[in-house]
Amino acid sequence: MDINKYIILNGKISPASQPVLTIENRSFRFGDSIFETIRYHKGVPLYFDDHYSRLLRGMTTLKMNVHSLPSVVKLKEQITSLTIKNSIFNDARIRLTIFRSDGGLYTPVSNDVSFTIEASSIKNKIFVPEKKGLLIDIYNQYKKSISPLYSFKNANSLLNVLAGIHKKELQIDDCLIVNENNHIIEGLSSNLFWIKDKIVYTPLVSAGCVDGIMRKQIMNAIKLSGMGVQEVTGTSVDELLDADEIFLTNAMQGVRWVMGLRNKRFYNLTTKKIMKLLIENLRLLLED
Repeated sequence: MDINKYIILNGKISPASQPVLTIENRSFRFGDSIFETIRYHKGVPLYFDDHYSRLLRGMTTLKMNVHSLPSVVKLKEQITSLTIKNSIFNDARIRLTIFRSDGGLYTPVSNDVSFTIEASSIKNKIFVPEKKGLLIDIYNQYKKSISPLYSFKNANSLLNVLAGIHKKELQIDDCLIVNENNHIIEGLSSNLFWIKDKIVYTPLVSAGCVDGIMRKQIMNAIKLSGMGVQEVTGTSVDELLDADEIFLTNAMQGVRWVMGLRNKRFYNLTTKKIMKLLIENLRLLLED
């Protein structure tokens, strides 16, 4: 670990090389935590109000005390302070983790929360389309439950870990995850979109996928452009193989186009247009 790297625990900056959590940490013991991964660009944590709102929804679902979480303004200030302390002058990956305070077994002593902030430098340019698309496949050994617990990011991520191992074993770029109804609903760490006959489709949040921050931005951009977008209960391998284009989205990488699913190859003409819409909307956001 880089000894010059720092983190924040409950508002206090500490060296990342020093232990800051106890063995009674509830995230470690029970997965009793939620988190947000945020793109930091030109001194701005992008779409932070949306990230904060999702945190509050997740905390409410998990019966965490939302009043024990610092305000949007204070968290933004701490994120900026941490990037400066870590000598990050370009883009950064920010991880904000919220966990219930120590104490208790399955039944917690308190519903107040603690939080950590991590900041690491990233080199890839902001939402720039890659020349080479992704090669993907389906992970269906285990299925994702349809539950409000999984509409936000939480520490109970064993399904994603196993899907990541499967991806690595196949030597591909991403895996799509299947829900308990055998519908394909999302990528390993991304929301799923596909295009057929100039209509853009994406699974409903109620189908079990994460209520993605970038998903929201993309859907708004598509609607404003006049293109059609439909939310559905998920999809199948056959439907994806019949699609004209497929792309994945997340808050860190924006839009990533899919070049191949198994033996099928895809173009990205409409996806490129959607990427341009995203970048233009981001430019307007930063100028605002």
